[in-house]
Amino acid sequence: MSLEEGLARLGGRVEELSKRVDDLRSNINAGFSKLRNVINHGFSELRSDIRELRGDIRKLVGALIGLIGGLIATLITIILTTML
Repeated sequence: MSLEEGLARLGGRVEELSKRVDDLRSNINAGFSKLRNVINHGFSELRSDIRELRGDIRKLVGALIGLIGGLIATLITIILTTML
């Protein structure tokens, strides 16, 4: 094999390796893009669940305040009834 043939063959291999590296880079970027989309979707669902939970907590607090108010009114009624 002559020096020119060896250099030509080596050049072909370098080009092939360069193409493989570019393909690999492209695949990695696509994978990261998919991962980023999955993570963003997960965070979006998490935010939605947290908002829903906050709403449920507000409803629960409102119900507890109503219950405590009712109990206080009942207690006052019982106390006033026994005093009369």
